[in-house]
Amino acid sequence: MKALRRPALLALMALLLISCGDVQEDVDLLKGALFPSAPRFHPRAEALAARRPIPPRLEVGFPSRDLAGVMLLETERAGVQTWLTADGATITLEQGMLTSAIGFGGGLSGSDLHQSAALILNGGKGQVERFHSFLNGDDEIELHAYKCRISALGPETVVLGGTPVATQKRQEDCYGVAQQFTNIYWVQDSTGQIVQSSQWTGDFLGNMFIKAVPDDR
Repeated sequence: MKALRRPALLALMALLLISCGDVQEDVDLLKGALFPSAPRFHPRAEALAARRPIPPRLEVGFPSRDLAGVMLLETERAGVQTWLTADGATITLEQGMLTSAIGFGGGLSGSDLHQSAALILNGGKGQVERFHSFLNGDDEIELHAYKCRISALGPETVVLGGTPVATQKRQEDCYGVAQQFTNIYWVQDSTGQIVQSSQWTGDFLGNMFIKAVPDDR
């Protein structure tokens, strides 16, 4: 499996988690102001940082590597969102569920998780199947299938931008031929949307922590 690209690593290290309300600091961090020696940032990220108002943001992190940062929304089409790091690495989210993570070393290039979403977003529980495609070291696509069990963990309060938000916490335990992982989702009571999650990106970096940043415009 490919190693984590140095630009992505440096960008995540530079993009330390910051106050959700300080938009200008978000922009400065995205441009690498804290790390002048960091590699040149991707033109797409520069263009996003220059937009007014600033696009929606996500707080993200990889607990296994003690890395954390901020991503900006680049596109949204038919409910699928593409989020961008400073150096051009991306994730895609569909209804808050991670479908790809490109540029982080793991090669998760796509996912079919409609069965999981149907239960998680509607308060259901039970067994489902999900499918992931990974780009291996030979630039070939490998398809992996998993059986997953979804369970309810009960209500839990999540703080978004300093405001307590009532959510339902749900867990997804998945097992494949050679891999197993656990995803956790916090679904907001009032909207039915995933506002915080811990979702698996692959063996290399493990789970990505993802948290919505409220729109303070």
